[in-house]
Amino acid sequence: MKNFTAMCVRHFLVGLFAFGILGFSQNAAAQQNWHAKVGAQTPGMGRQALAFLPNEIWIHANDSITWTFNSDEIHTVSFLVVGQIFPPFPVGCPGFSFGAASFDGTTCVTTPPSVKGSPTFTVTFPTAGNYRIQCLVHSTMNGTIRVLDASVALPHDQAFYDKEAATQTQALLTDNDHAMSSDMGSMTTAHSGDMSVRVLAATNRLAAGSKKLSASSGANMSAIGHVTAGVGEIVSTTGGVQTSSLVRFVKGKIVIHAGDTVEWGNNDPQEPHTITVGPEPQDMFDPSSNVTVDPDGGLHAVLSSPSDAVHSGFILQALPDQPGMPVNSNPDNAIAFNPTIFRVTFMGPGTYNYKCVLHDNLGMVGQVVVLP
Repeated sequence: MKNFTAMCVRHFLVGLFAFGILGFSQNAAAQQNWHAKVGAQTPGMGRQALAFLPNEIWIHANDSITWTFNSDEIHTVSFLVVGQIFPPFPVGCPGFSFGAASFDGTTCVTTPPSVKGSPTFTVTFPTAGNYRIQCLVHSTMNGTIRVLDASVALPHDQAFYDKEAATQTQALLTDNDHAMSSDMGSMTTAHSGDMSVRVLAATNRLAAGSKKLSASSGANMSAIGHVTAGVGEIVSTTGGVQTSSLVRFVKGKIVIHAGDTVEWGNNDPQEPHTITVGPEPQDMFDPSSNVTVDPDGGLHAVLSSPSDAVHSGFILQALPDQPGMPVNSNPDNAIAFNPTIFRVTFMGPGTYNYKCVLHDNLGMVGQVVVLP
């Protein structure tokens, strides 16, 4: 009887120990910390992946994800509440979180705009559900975090997500539909290599079309030179959308003669750009006072000397119209409020240096050399 009792106690203790180990393992699994990245770029910073990498992750309730900022372009890690108005990125949601936060779908959280070298941001998800991750700076940069109950097996491990992030990064940064120009940041080095068919066709079309427009309108609108001010494309996964952007002036160093006109066109669906000669203005959004509007809606300025200054304001694509919303009528979706073309007629010889005030830190600069 004594041996039987001892045996029962021993079995009970072994079972309790096993249960404890099992409980500890389940608890540890339910609190796993996952890792992902925000943004990516080429070494010269000219090509930017506006993306969460990867942008779809399956985790358990009470797990957390730590995001590392991986680009010199600003991004946020943001989780908004269903039905919330999309907030401006300088305001937050409102306000900002730093270091760590918890999100269960009831209270929004966001980082401030952050770049490579900024502190990581960790979010814990205590409640099962599907949650949208968003960048408040770039509306076409989002993803999905799928939070499952602890009893449900996860489909992937961290190694899978690391590989997925690497694959998506490579695809976004080596997009062959972009202008095939050098990503070197020096404005004294002409872009080399071929341009994509899409950009080359746009250049030829605009050069020929502007001459016809000038002849019919009687205005001086002959665009002798054309510069592509950024190129981009939106791609999609089942988790959301990502954008691949070339933040460069393609053939940004151009040589013309006095009296000629240069036209810049923005081919990026997400990134705004500016063409700025002279000091950076306090108001980056709007054109300077010496900018007029051409008959086709393009912006136009005339410069007489390299000491003159001009600022295009934002040139960017209007957002698509949405069902149930007024068409082509507000600052986001109206063509009139979102010009994509900027022209400058250069009357005086000299060297005119220009830049995009939003991305000159990434090397988006150019030069117009005007010969007599």
